[in-house]
Amino acid sequence: MARVLTTDGIAGFGFSFGPEAFPARDMAAWDATARSRNAPLYALFGKKTRDRVAIIQDQGRGIDPFGALLEEVRSRTGEKTRLVAPNAHPWELSYCAALAACVAGDLAIVVPCSTGLDWIAVSDLAGIVFDWSAEPAFAAIRWHPAQR
Repeated sequence: MARVLTTDGIAGFGFSFGPEAFPARDMAAWDATARSRNAPLYALFGKKTRDRVAIIQDQGRGIDPFGALLEEVRSRTGEKTRLVAPNAHPWELSYCAALAACVAGDLAIVVPCSTGLDWIAVSDLAGIVFDWSAEPAFAAIRWHPAQR
């Protein structure tokens, strides 16, 4: 889990299920930037092209949106583009929906197990739309003090 603070003190959060910390840090920076601008996350990536994104169950074939660059996702326009949410976590789905919002073409989010959802709405709220306080142990995290 990562937290990034803007110079105004606005916090953004990121999360990674893997051993690398940089995806969590990068997502936290995107989240903090969007929140500081009071803008939805997709607004940092470009113009909104869809209001919702299909969710399909598959064995993870597609683009890793937490390691890929937006240009890589956009370069696949015209193909069936699949963004992988490897754990089907609500935070992953929210981030994938924000990224998918500004990419044209046939696009879906791939999850490894049933989520009970056929699609996810693209949120117009600021930042990555996820209630971190709902995560177990979030309140117990001891954050490093802000460094200037």
